[in-house]
Amino acid sequence: MKKVKRMQLTRRDFVKGGLTLGAITTTGGLAACSPPSPTTAEPSDEEAAVSDAIARTWETYPGDIDESRITETIETDVVVIGLGASGSYVAASAIENDLRVIVLERNDQFNANGGSHFVFNSKPQRDLNKEVDAAVAVKDFLNVCANKVSATNVWVWANRSGEAADWLAEMVEPYGLYPVLQHSDNEPITPMYPGTIMFIGGENEPVDVSDNDPYNGDLGLNFVPERDLLGVLLEHIESKGADVRFGQKSERIIKGDDGYITGVIASDANGNYTRYLASKGVVIASGGYDQDQDMHDYFCPTLSHNPNGAAVPLFNMGDGSGIKQALWVGGTMQANGDHPPMIFWGSTNCIKNLLVNKLGKRFSDENVTQSNMAAAQLNQPGGTIYGIWNEAYAEQLPAVSYRADDSSYTVSPEQMKSKWATLVEAGLFIQTESIDEIADKYGIPDDVLNATVEAYNGFCTNGVDEEFRKDPTTLHELTGPFYATEYQSVASLASMGGLHVNEKSQVLDANDKPIDGLYAIGLAAGDFYANQYTTRFAGNSLGRCLTFGYLLGRQIAGKEE
Repeated sequence: MKKVKRMQLTRRDFVKGGLTLGAITTTGGLAACSPPSPTTAEPSDEEAAVSDAIARTWETYPGDIDESRITETIETDVVVIGLGASGSYVAASAIENDLRVIVLERNDQFNANGGSHFVFNSKPQRDLNKEVDAAVAVKDFLNVCANKVSATNVWVWANRSGEAADWLAEMVEPYGLYPVLQHSDNEPITPMYPGTIMFIGGENEPVDVSDNDPYNGDLGLNFVPERDLLGVLLEHIESKGADVRFGQKSERIIKGDDGYITGVIASDANGNYTRYLASKGVVIASGGYDQDQDMHDYFCPTLSHNPNGAAVPLFNMGDGSGIKQALWVGGTMQANGDHPPMIFWGSTNCIKNLLVNKLGKRFSDENVTQSNMAAAQLNQPGGTIYGIWNEAYAEQLPAVSYRADDSSYTVSPEQMKSKWATLVEAGLFIQTESIDEIADKYGIPDDVLNATVEAYNGFCTNGVDEEFRKDPTTLHELTGPFYATEYQSVASLASMGGLHVNEKSQVLDANDKPIDGLYAIGLAAGDFYANQYTTRFAGNSLGRCLTFGYLLGRQIAGKEE
């Protein structure tokens, strides 16, 4: 299968609004329902057959591995494929419940990204009286998905995630890590539920304003606290007897004649094969499929067919291998074949005084949440948008602390303006007295842009946004000198779709029957997202990983019904 080499980017690289992304190509993808054709012309039968053959190559079983090439057989209770967040959580839960665990990771280290977990009513939330009303929040989440997901699975997350977070907090406390509540303010720029926690206390926690996002001082992009958390979990599970094997790539899931999954065959860098027999189950925690171009094009048409085209960077490095292996033994993909990407626009939750498109026109209430603004950007000419603001905006932005328990994690207007000046020097922002100069710099029609700014200032004076009904408390008049920046492309952190699973994380076959002994969690598991990944529940992907990892370890050990 064709592979496209991806640029290794960090989230910090992405948020630099002037970053040139034209050389970055798109990859990844997997199988279920074919997405609609991006063109109106009907393909011929021959064209359709060729297209379908290309799109579904991942379903083709590559054949058995020659028995003579398998040099060793190792027995255990549970084999976990992948040591990212979901693999770490399920391995920790399994080992805590006295199961023998082998973890197979194809890379030479664990995979950690981000660190924010959305959970319902964990101890940090309860301590600050920031409980989330699940009856309201879950309905909101399901409405975003238009109910094209498993409501049962979503409710398991809502009902058990607080318990899972408290379990994890107790486990990592002896290692110096502890959870704190983030994003507790339901403020007008980025309204979100107060359920996001991160585990801090390690070397990757934020310590001062130098860790802040350069645009608005919102912490969270210059550090990855999940590295500390997964590092502690690795130490912990190995101390309890888990056998963690790096450089072991799962190649085939083994299915017995009785239909039960019995283990995994994996290879090392030298081409040696080992058979790992699992008496109680195999867990696919190998991530998504973004680095398989055919699968990504097929399952994530939002990114395959958009104005940015191949310029959209894909951060997730999953190659779909675990998902494919599940399909080869009878697993299926979620029924909803249009998987939403976890997309973000140029700067997180910040320069939203005035946003315009290439034509010089506003296109949205600027207060739309992070993920929805990225979706709106994809719908603009060329997939490009522009932010315009002024120095006074530093005082007008709400002072939101990134830690609900510590208000010192709030950036001052002076620090914000200092960072803006640094970005002007770097060429990522421009500063000018003239709207015409902004128009000339970015190729925007100057008459249209001037008219847009004039109309916007009129809305600010009157206190009513007659175009998009923006919250009047966030209408701030634009007077020079002005700042401006260009957001050339959204970025995708992951494609949010995967294997068809039930609330017990069991992989289901074409008849919706569980495949005995086979489980999938994290990005390898589907039935949880549709339409749009929503940042109203910031960190819900890791929150899902934690919840189902915790429950699955207990379930395999017989401690869950």
